[in-house]
Amino acid sequence: MPAPGDFTDQELRRILVSNAWFANLPTALQDKLISRGTVRTFTKRAVISAQGSTPKAMGAVLEGHVRVTRVLVGGEENLYHVGDPGFWFGPLALITDAKTTVAVIADTDVRIFLLSKAQFERIAMEDPIFYRYLALFIAQRYASMLRHISDSKLISPEERVCSKLAELLQLQSPGNGQLGPVTVKVSQADLAAIVGVSRQTLNELLKKLERRGLIEIAFRSIRVVNPVLLRGNDDYW
Repeated sequence: MPAPGDFTDQELRRILVSNAWFANLPTALQDKLISRGTVRTFTKRAVISAQGSTPKAMGAVLEGHVRVTRVLVGGEENLYHVGDPGFWFGPLALITDAKTTVAVIADTDVRIFLLSKAQFERIAMEDPIFYRYLALFIAQRYASMLRHISDSKLISPEERVCSKLAELLQLQSPGNGQLGPVTVKVSQADLAAIVGVSRQTLNELLKKLERRGLIEIAFRSIRVVNPVLLRGNDDYW
């Protein structure tokens, strides 16, 4: 475990504000979270937060990538998201004090910013407005979950790919509003699992989108040429 001093407050802020939710917090509230959190290292495949566990902290990715998964009744593991630096997880379980519904697993060696439950509750007591921002965070994730459910049942595989890429853009770089190219950091294998199609089918769908000028396929990433056009291609976004 590295010492928190491995990251300066300025470095932590630079990474954390890449997420629009954190960037929109009042500066004083940002300062409290940064000063009261800790930094931990997890090796690849380590379980950062287990499904069904008692919530102990909320966290954000500082370096590396994590997988957000849920094991279904039949034992099948369902991949929901791959999070890169700036991706937050865990506040819902802390607020409700319920068992966690998903697992967060290190997809690479990662460094994670963690705000313990005790510090979380302390900040909420000192600044009740924190709950308002947490409600916004949870509402965004709830909307994302509804899109995930409706996409899997109501639209074509090609539309699901567009919808999921748009959603990954929102989760990885929310609120950036960029018109130009943006890179989504996800492998084809992971995207196929999230969308619910075979790797071969996904490859065919991506090539189709590439021919339309919406994306460019790269190694373990997809370059979205025009984010606005991609989102406009998806009625569910």
